[in-house]
Amino acid sequence: MSNMMTSMRPLEPAGEPWQHHHGQSRSNIRRIRQACTNCRHRKTKCSGDRPRCINCRRVDRVCQYEPYSATVSTVGGTGSQNNSSLSSSKLGAINPDLLKRINTIESQLARLSGQNASQIQSEHQPFLQDASSSFGFEDQLSSQLPSEPCRPQRRFSSSMPQTSDSEGSNMSPFNTLPPHSVMQSLIDAYFLHSHNQPYSYFHEASFRDRLAYGLLPKCLVFAVLASALRFSNNEYFRGAIHEAIETYAREAWLSVLNDHMTTENCPNLHVAQATNILAIVDFTAGRTSSGWLKIGLAVRIAQDLQLQTEPKSTLSAIEQEERRRAFWSIYLLDKLVSCGQGRPPAISDNDCHVQLPCDQQTFRTGSTKKTMTLHELFNWGSDSEGVTGTFALTILAASTLGRCARHVLHQCETDDILPWDSKSEFTSLNSDLLLVEHHLEPQTSPINEIVDRYKKPDGSLDHQDISHVIFARTIFHLCHCLLNHPFLLQLRLQKSRCRMPPNFWAGAQQTSKSHALKIAELLDSAAAAGCHVQSSFYVYATSVAGSILLLAVHAHQDPGADLRKGSQQAFQILERMGQAWEHASKMHIQLLLFDAQGDELAKILDPQRGSKIDSKLEAIFWSMVNYDTMCSNPTSADSLLGSFASEVPGPEQVDFDMDFTNDGDYSSLGPDANGRSPGFFISL
Repeated sequence: MSNMMTSMRPLEPAGEPWQHHHGQSRSNIRRIRQACTNCRHRKTKCSGDRPRCINCRRVDRVCQYEPYSATVSTVGGTGSQNNSSLSSSKLGAINPDLLKRINTIESQLARLSGQNASQIQSEHQPFLQDASSSFGFEDQLSSQLPSEPCRPQRRFSSSMPQTSDSEGSNMSPFNTLPPHSVMQSLIDAYFLHSHNQPYSYFHEASFRDRLAYGLLPKCLVFAVLASALRFSNNEYFRGAIHEAIETYAREAWLSVLNDHMTTENCPNLHVAQATNILAIVDFTAGRTSSGWLKIGLAVRIAQDLQLQTEPKSTLSAIEQEERRRAFWSIYLLDKLVSCGQGRPPAISDNDCHVQLPCDQQTFRTGSTKKTMTLHELFNWGSDSEGVTGTFALTILAASTLGRCARHVLHQCETDDILPWDSKSEFTSLNSDLLLVEHHLEPQTSPINEIVDRYKKPDGSLDHQDISHVIFARTIFHLCHCLLNHPFLLQLRLQKSRCRMPPNFWAGAQQTSKSHALKIAELLDSAAAAGCHVQSSFYVYATSVAGSILLLAVHAHQDPGADLRKGSQQAFQILERMGQAWEHASKMHIQLLLFDAQGDELAKILDPQRGSKIDSKLEAIFWSMVNYDTMCSNPTSADSLLGSFASEVPGPEQVDFDMDFTNDGDYSSLGPDANGRSPGFFISL
């Protein structure tokens, strides 16, 4: 009864004791409300510094303070008003000028906040009606939007920040989400050009529903936008695609750190997906160290969530498959980036106990289907018909690629067993590739037949399904190219100080040329058939294949039409992919310079000479097989080929419709994804 009377006191006439007690309460509330909006939402201690508190400066977040007048409660009678007046008089007695300045600033902030809120609401009204709760608009803005009490809400801070003129003028227009129509076009571009090519994170229909109902965190939304932007031609981003990609990726990463990596929060599946997507953005943009660290973080989050094991049966079929696909996408990226020196994979095949992804149609309909594990698939007793999904074929090929990369690229200690020995790792890897080829056999038909097989009922091509067929076959051929690459093979034998049998060398040369030709032919014919040959890793596969073909061209006086055609296809693939990927333009130029000095480079790899490869020339060869170097920002190492080209006369008998005698003028080539001309890389 006493508690009830206490809770009803505010309804009684204001007496002096109550006025004194409640005046202190209002004073305490006023001190709490002096914290900035971000700190109040996070319930963290705010320094109160103006214009930005310590917390907001530390994470480079927009800092906003609400007007003091909004914090003064209107509850209370005359006594409370007198108490408020008393507080004001004390402030005035301390420093009247300071109080006047504070009141002026407060009124200006209140007016600016109201203007920004109304402007944002008018520009983004269609999108805000569907997703305002997800994108964490500030309280003032949210109160103006139509509310839906039944809609679940997930908030994050400052996706549409309200800033003063001084800070807003320096902000990028891409720190906030684009208008609704632009947003939808980017989501469409993502599922058309990025999803399942080769990474698969989402059930498309469920993703769109979650986005509309505000159930996706900021980090994932911005990461998806950054991934899709390079394939967008929306007028909203004209002339600023690179800036938008960088800004969206940065906003996503800051959200990962601030919203999901604090002591109060634990990363979830969405954070693992977003981190892996951001790793790809960073790695292909030249920030290889940052991308490498993000991949490691995604791996640890996945392992913390136990994604490497079968999900709980209490989850829906779609949720279970999304968890599997998220893990295998992280696994796939981990294996692909291991194609670089000093980049060993972080996930061991022995730790993968979750079943492989199901086929695309089963996933789309939300059905369940039992599939094999990776361990079961790496067994000659397994039935190739048991591989029900094309994504599983990609995982199988990527697993073998990881082993090949560890053997030839990571400079492991050379064992005493020579490659032509039946007990060698070289022989074991070739045996694994026979198994991969066995499972890929149904997909070795001509590309036109495969295209007809993967069409939707309306006659359009199912890009999300056929992309894995092309990718798995490309990885398979790449494994053979790496194992039998003339430079890598001779470098390994050079360390063992052993001369290779001529028959072994001839067989390895023929194998590498054959599979390099198949990579160029496959990617070129797939693009001609209407497939989306846009994965960033195709740049690496094409560059490795191109270097093998060019060495073969220059090693023979009469190389043949097939080698010339394959080399030309490699140039065309890199030039075409340079419209979306900056490192493709860089490798296009590198391959041109490599070709210009192919005669000298081919002589160096002649096993009959028995001479040691010079360190400078070794670095040139590494630049053509090291994925990390291909994606890194241009450095002095990238000009090695250019300096070598100035020292050694180039060939005149090879003409790939390119003018090598124009003193570095490659004006016939278009700019890359960031508007850089080809001469940019040569001039470094």
